[in-house]
Amino acid sequence: MDKTHKDYQVLPIPPIPETQALSSSTFKPPPLDGSLNLPEIYEWNAQNNPNHPVFVYPESDGKERLILWSEFIRAIHNVARQIRKAISSCGDGQEIRTIAILASGDYITYFTTIMGIMKSGNIIFPISTRNSPAAVVHLLEKTGANYLLVGREDSHQTLAAASLELLKSTKPKTFPMFTFKDVYNDDCMDEDEVVIHRQRPAMEDTAIILHSSGSTAFPKPIPWSHYGLVHQAIAFYFGEMDFAGVRMACHAIPMFHTMGVLQTCAVAGSGLVIANFEPKSPAIIPTPDSFMKGVIDTKSELVLAVPSFVEAWSRNEDYVKQMQSMRGVLFSGGPLEKATGDALRDKGVVLYSVYGCTEAAICCQFLPNKPCDDWEYFAIPKSLNVKLVAHDEGPLEFVIKPGPHAMPFVFNTEIEGERGYSTGDLVVPHPTQPGYYKVFGRLDDQIMHSSGEKTNPGPLEKIINQDQHVQAAVMFGRGRFNAGILVEPIPAEAFDPADHDALSKFREKIWPTIERMNEYAPQHSRVFKEMILVALPSKPFTYTAKNTVRRQATINDYAAEIEELYATVDESMQRDITPPVDWTPENSLAFVREVVGGVLKQPLGDEDDLFLHGCDSLQATWIRNSFLNALRTHKPSSSVDIRSIPMNFIYSYPTIAALAKYLSQVAGHGAQSSAEFDVEARVKDMLATVEKYTVNFPAHNPSATAGSANGDAGAVIVLTGSTGGLGSALLWKLIEAPQVSKVYALNRKGSGSLEERQEAAFRTRGLDTELLSSPKLVLVAADITAERLGLEEDEYAKIRNSATHIVHNAYAVNFNMALSSFEPNILSLQRMTELALASPRASPPRLMFTSSMSTLRNYEGEVYVPEKPVVPSSAVGGGYSESKWVCEQILTVAAEKTALRPIVVRVGQLSGVSTNGYWNPKEWVPSLFKSSVHIGCLPDFNNEISWVPMDVAAQTLRDMLDSDELILHLVHSHPVQWSSLFEPASKMLGLRLVPYAEWLEKLEASVSELASSKDAAENAEENPALRIIDFFRASAPTSDSKTASGEDNASEAMGLKRLSLDKALTVSATLKTCEPLSVEDMTKWMKCWKLVD
Repeated sequence: MDKTHKDYQVLPIPPIPETQALSSSTFKPPPLDGSLNLPEIYEWNAQNNPNHPVFVYPESDGKERLILWSEFIRAIHNVARQIRKAISSCGDGQEIRTIAILASGDYITYFTTIMGIMKSGNIIFPISTRNSPAAVVHLLEKTGANYLLVGREDSHQTLAAASLELLKSTKPKTFPMFTFKDVYNDDCMDEDEVVIHRQRPAMEDTAIILHSSGSTAFPKPIPWSHYGLVHQAIAFYFGEMDFAGVRMACHAIPMFHTMGVLQTCAVAGSGLVIANFEPKSPAIIPTPDSFMKGVIDTKSELVLAVPSFVEAWSRNEDYVKQMQSMRGVLFSGGPLEKATGDALRDKGVVLYSVYGCTEAAICCQFLPNKPCDDWEYFAIPKSLNVKLVAHDEGPLEFVIKPGPHAMPFVFNTEIEGERGYSTGDLVVPHPTQPGYYKVFGRLDDQIMHSSGEKTNPGPLEKIINQDQHVQAAVMFGRGRFNAGILVEPIPAEAFDPADHDALSKFREKIWPTIERMNEYAPQHSRVFKEMILVALPSKPFTYTAKNTVRRQATINDYAAEIEELYATVDESMQRDITPPVDWTPENSLAFVREVVGGVLKQPLGDEDDLFLHGCDSLQATWIRNSFLNALRTHKPSSSVDIRSIPMNFIYSYPTIAALAKYLSQVAGHGAQSSAEFDVEARVKDMLATVEKYTVNFPAHNPSATAGSANGDAGAVIVLTGSTGGLGSALLWKLIEAPQVSKVYALNRKGSGSLEERQEAAFRTRGLDTELLSSPKLVLVAADITAERLGLEEDEYAKIRNSATHIVHNAYAVNFNMALSSFEPNILSLQRMTELALASPRASPPRLMFTSSMSTLRNYEGEVYVPEKPVVPSSAVGGGYSESKWVCEQILTVAAEKTALRPIVVRVGQLSGVSTNGYWNPKEWVPSLFKSSVHIGCLPDFNNEISWVPMDVAAQTLRDMLDSDELILHLVHSHPVQWSSLFEPASKMLGLRLVPYAEWLEKLEASVSELASSKDAAENAEENPALRIIDFFRASAPTSDSKTASGEDNASEAMGLKRLSLDKALTVSATLKTCEPLSVEDMTKWMKCWKLVD
């Protein structure tokens, strides 16, 4: 049974740090051990701290007015009495009622009203006046509000009337909102009149209800308990700043906002003094000028504001000087523009980023005496039990677990066996100051593209929103290959986007801002000019109470326009570049130069590899579609069958010269003749690459004092690529091995720390994360393509001098790119050979390279491929397999020419790890299964499969580390029939098992379904095999898969070669004795893919 908040309550609350009221003569800290609830703490303060101020404001005559606890408590009692009297006049009984407020009156009166209603024993529900009538109705119905206090302003009256008109359930009784004179009225403050106390509420009972902003749907009510309110009072004790008597200006923080309600806890627990406007009806509207005047008039030491106010103040030198004189400027509710923050910091303004949420309140240290120098970052307080959950190599998800000093108000996840709250916020750690983090974006805002890449739209939209022509912007692209941006112009520039001239001019206006955004964005998130969609004047964006765009609602409103944009762009790319009239080699070359230059925005030589000069998959698609559009629409090439052109021809011809030659041939002779592999040319390129990297191997010069081993210290392993699937499993096995004394795990730098990324990789695969605390493990951020691996000399020397084995496992996996695009991976192998040969040991470290059975794709010879070098034509057909062959050959030459004794392991198909069955859902087998569910059948083969569980493969590699063999194979030693796994799987999933040809036919038929679907994201997720349909086409059984006698055993299922294990089995007992794959393994995999429970 799920635990409730009550189950996590700790009473009495453990002792807290003594940080508040250390030198105050008017304020003594109240008991915060849970023995008193918040209204009782107010009573305690009135008795023990009567002369301490709660509020300060300037009166109309310029005099300063203080409201002390003694006066404040009488006003609270006054509200409580009037509330009880109003309820009684309605014939209501003594039950606890929910009293909503729909107003935005003056801060002090609103604050007092909240506490008065709480004092009366009822539940208070402040509602944002920025909500729509429908949203107000939703909130009133969800909370069952019995009474509604309505602001006296016309706008509030109108909103209330419209809301109540829509309300179908019992309407709450309405009363006018209190004014300051109603509450702070000496005639009504008769302390002889006793407030009638109901039965004391339990600490887990609801005290106040707040609501979310409702950025994706209607706002959600979020109840805060009495226990939680005491926790918020405690939060200030886990900061470093003593707030007793400190004046903080809160002139523009509404009381229906979380930060407004938090001040009810701050004044009670710490003695903070709130500075605000003089209470009036109607209330003074905060502007940057009136707010700053209030700051100055009240002599405030701190100011709490939304970023827009801070940005406005930054443009006034007098205001900047005022901020320079203060102890701090706190901003909350959104990100502060970076250029503004940097400029203010450089001028000596102390900036504090305040992070929190309605579901958990304060989530940052409030406040350190000195903030992080990089003002965007905040510290996590010790009161908060936070778990930072890594996702691959990206930012960290901020998850809060219950603790004795802080607990979220909402549970929405389970982590490490406990309930918790995932904020949905993504944070990144400070690169040099441990313990500091900044908000990166939202997990639920992330756009998942069909490529599997993710775009975090928040920071990118913020850049666009700074454009003077833009009211607001929303990025889109879920389930699509590339992103687009939906822009709402400012009212003065609104136009009908059907006017193509006006649309073009507007795109040009904002293009410099889009380019600035693209400089910041990761490559897959960049937006092309054609992907700018402009909002219709008749369909304006809708906004939340925080004045932020309702993202999902807006995207839904524009679903048809977005769909049409993608269709249009797919058909016509870069219309402004005129294709050649005659596709001669010269004309084709000029055209390709212009297209490539227009996309990559940098000068390239005709022989430069596009992908080594920053071209990403999005840009490659854009270039490809531009070429296809030109061939489709311009004679004489318009007769070319575009469908016959391979999807990945940009990768096959990755230079301007190669592309120009290809297009010229296609336009003149058709795609079929041009697309045939030139095996001889491919082999020539492969041999030339081998020669390039084997001309000058460094000499091995052992030191006389280094010895031949590390004595009894054990093996020292250098491992690359330890955050991937096989790398993680191998790291696990190496740390566990008693004969291994040290593992240097080399990985590239990423957005998160190496520790977080490695832990995420282990956790995902069900591996023991405690092993990562082993003193054996040293995580190293390296650039394995750079000299000395990009390390400082002393760090490189330490690794070089101690290494006994090097396992080079890091390698890009991309089956589209040409050989030349894998040059960085080949270079990284060279760096590993340099490291090995630079060793002072008598014999260089053993160098193991994890190659691939794809190098045998065209092998002609024995049915079982022997463990020895093969001719280059065996690997021709893709840059990945060709580059792996090049690496194999480089090591073969190194073994002949140097003292290096390399080990090349051709790894076959790996399956899910045995612990929890984790199998990367992006790979072909999981994609096959998910698409099979979508199309209603699973494919069948008469062949065997020799897939190896990831952890078995890792243990096998460990066994092979000291082998004397140059080449070894790693496939399962006990293959099983495809049907032995797929027949039970088909029964578990309720799917027919059909011949592979029939399955492929159904998959092909689903392509048209994808094209016609309006929810491309859903299709991309449900039918992922379409992303790699060329692979499945190439894997169809052919006559070549049969032996001379006609039996289907010349190859394994999916056309994979059979590999000899003669040498491998003499080296690895693990491989020799591993259990055959079983239905239990298949069940684990399918659970991992969420196909079965």
